[in-house]
Parts: sequence; structure tokens; C-alpha cells
Amino acid sequence: ASAGVGEEDQDRRCLDNDADDGFGSAKNDDAVWLAPRGGVAVVRRGAAGALACTPQQQQQKHHVIKMNHAVIVQNKGGGHGEIGYHLSQQLRNKGLAVTLLQDKAAKATALPFSKYFDLQKQGVRVEWGALDDPSFIQSAGACTHVFDNNSKSPEDAEVVLSLAKSSPDFRSYAFVSSAGMYTSKGLLTETDPVKESGQRQVELLLARELPGKWCSFRPQYIYGPLTNKRSYLDWFLARSSRNICMAVPGDGEQPVSVTHCEDVAALLASVVGKETEAGGEIFNCGTDKLTTYKKLAAAAARGLGKANALVASLEAGTKSSFPFRPNAEGFAVDVEKAKSKLGWPGATHDVLADLSGFYTRDFLDLGGDAGELDTSKDLLASASGLDYVSV
Repeated sequence: ASAGVGEEDQDRRCLDNDADDGFGSAKNDDAVWLAPRGGVAVVRRGAAGALACTPQQQQQKHHVIKMNHAVIVQNKGGGHGEIGYHLSQQLRNKGLAVTLLQDKAAKATALPFSKYFDLQKQGVRVEWGALDDPSFIQSAGACTHVFDNNSKSPEDAEVVLSLAKSSPDFRSYAFVSSAGMYTSKGLLTETDPVKESGQRQVELLLARELPGKWCSFRPQYIYGPLTNKRSYLDWFLARSSRNICMAVPGDGEQPVSVTHCEDVAALLASVVGKETEAGGEIFNCGTDKLTTYKKLAAAAARGLGKANALVASLEAGTKSSFPFRPNAEGFAVDVEKAKSKLGWPGATHDVLADLSGFYTRDFLDLGGDAGELDTSKDLLASASGLDYVSV
């Protein structure tokens, strides 16, 4: 053993996930292993100053199992900004080594990025860099799974695709796309028509370049405790807290999918172990607990301790400040395909309970009820049928 390092310490350095910085220094020439006692080892081949393993440890190498390694490519924020945080936790819980490649354009002091230290304590390797830099992407090392939560064009995806193609044991490229590409209305399935958006072009690229080893997920409206895009639900709270009428399109009974980010992450992670079933498939990504515009208004009022929600109606299709699509049919995704093919059990969160619970508390803590509110685009003068919706 090296000077000052006991046998047990050396064993830990060689076979436990406390070795140096865990996954934090793994490069292309590293192997990540599941050690016999359940720890994770980063075994450096020829690294300067690396500890040599004892004969006993060399023998243990015959019993180690190479781990799956997932690389998450995470954008700088917005509606998808919280996904990488929760997805890292989901994948670690499934026993994967996880490397999170974070766009350096994100604000490190903002949520959820300021919480990444929690991920590192759970064994996640977090690296910040330019996501259009091939050398940065390749620094993640060989992987079995990619979760691309960044690409908006084929050019973005090409850089990540090269990592997948250069990984000898690669199994699945999961692309986080968007349900915003659907041109239909109402309850949407994966076979409904879509526009040729940049994200649709990424799906087509993956189909050509990784046949049978790619899949796409189309999320819709996302909320969560670490979100940096609160506008969807804050719209209701900001008005209810000031006793301002909430003008919703049509009768307010349209279906809508508003999904907790943990449920989005769990659905994405359900690919692990189902790579064959997922290969070449597109999945809607959202809650199976649909709600309506009026129910969201009532939940916001309930969270603020009010007896009623003040709701009025705008003509369906009218563009206003309302945060969801204003058509009469609504805009929601059907997730039965993910449940049947991937075994996803369904959402564990309910937006109505969360909106009247933690989300309202966070809204108040952030001072969302303070100051003047610009309602110039609410079109209240055009609204009709004031309704006191019971909470």
C-alpha cells in the first residue's frame, strides 16, 4: 500500500464510490464497475499516481459487473430545465452510473442548478460546458444510454449522436422532444399529425442514424418544486391572490395535461430495461391524471384559502395572456402507449393537490402576491359569464 494508506483505505479507493471524486473524473479510458460489496469503482487505466490494487483486489475483478452508464445532456433552463435533476435521481435509483452534462449558459445560482450538489452526494458526476463542443460531450466517456434534453435541431443532436455511436455497448438514445409539435387538438396520441419543427427533424435523424436504438418522448406542460418556469400555474395564483377574475377560453372544461417533473423523469427512466420495446418508438410524456382549466382555477383559490374562484369566459380561440392553448377542444396527451409498452405505472403526483399545496406556498414565499399585476392582455373587458367556482 502507498505510504499513509491502510489496506482498508486502499480497498475503498479501488472499489468504493468514494474513490477520488466518484464519477467526477471518469474519462474515455475509464471503466465504471459495480464492486462486489455494491460500491462503484472508477478504475483508471494508467492514470498518473493511481493506486495499484492488491492481489486480493485483482482477484475480485473477476467478480465485478460492468455498470450501465447514462449520460444526460441538459439544457440551460426553461420548461425542461428541471428534468435533468430528477432524471439523475431516477437513474441512480435504477443502479446506473450517471453523468450530467450541463449547458454552461445556465445560471448556477438559480433552481434547479443550485441544487446539483445534492446530486453529486448521490454519486452523480456533474460537468458544465458547451453542449456544441464535441470534446466536451466525448468527455463523458463511453455510455450505454443517452438522455438528450437539449437538442432543438439536427445540428445539436449530431454532437451527442457521435458519443452514442462511439460507445461499444450503447443501448438507447432517448430524446426529450415536445408535444408542442402536434397540430391536432383535444386528447392527442402519438399518431396525430405534427409540424416539421426542429425537434421533429431530430426524431427523423435518430431514426436514420440509430435504427432500433432510439426513442422520443414528447412532454407537455411541466411543473415542479425546482422549476425555473413558473408561468403556467402562477397565472392562476397571481390573479386569485389579488381577487382578479380569471378569464379562461370557452367553458373552461377543456382537458389539459400538467405534469410534475418527477413523473416526467420516471417515465423517461422507464426505458431502462425496456430498450428493445422502446426502440424506434415515440411516446407522449405526461400525466394520466388530466384536469381542466376551471379545476386549476379552483385549486389556486383553495390554496390561497378562498371560498370561490372568480372565473369568466373568453370566446374559445381568443389569444390572451392565458398560459395554455385557448381552443375549445383543449390540449392534452394520451400516455397509454408508454404505460403498455414500457410498463410505466402512471403519475404519482396530482397537479390539483400540488397547486393548492406546495406550489402555492412557494408562490407566496417568492412574493408572487405582491405588487401590481399587468392584466392588460387578459382581455377582461371581452369576457362574459362571471362564475364563482366553488373550491
